[in-house]
Amino acid sequence: MGNAVFANRCERDIWIWSVDETTGSSAPIKVAGRSRYTEPFRVPGAGGVVFKVSNSDQIVGGAHTQFEYAISNDQLYYDLSFVDCAKGESASDCPGHAKGLAMYSPNDACGKLDCAPGTYCPKQAYYVDTPLSKLGIEEPVFGCGSAGTGMDLYMVICSENPQVLKRSIAGRLAVEF
Repeated sequence: MGNAVFANRCERDIWIWSVDETTGSSAPIKVAGRSRYTEPFRVPGAGGVVFKVSNSDQIVGGAHTQFEYAISNDQLYYDLSFVDCAKGESASDCPGHAKGLAMYSPNDACGKLDCAPGTYCPKQAYYVDTPLSKLGIEEPVFGCGSAGTGMDLYMVICSENPQVLKRSIAGRLAVEF
């Protein structure tokens, strides 16, 4: 199986919590500005995995963004949620929204989620818990079809910033996110 890769392209530090119904929540994980955090995919007994994102080492009600993924029948599904921080069509209280958020895999079979900086993007992210009944649009869930789970999934905060490039000692490109 692949990995969940949380890429912080922001200049400032952020904190994430990796949460699922089986193991509960991790302690806060500091992801320094212009760095990333990686963990292997996991398949909890029920539901999926949520990365709660905060601008501080506390989860403050109404001020966190959620990157979510689930694996079912060897298929990867993922989404972005502003349900806990959006107010109507505004996600300005959601960490990362002002600088853009994205989720994607290098595998071409996967869809790409891209919520442009400061925009209302209900087809890219959840603003309400049931968009079909409340907004009249399909749920913004992306996936990789039958491509399996052998690829990495990138969750990017401050996606408008350029990719972070790190070079190996020999000068070859080693990491991009």
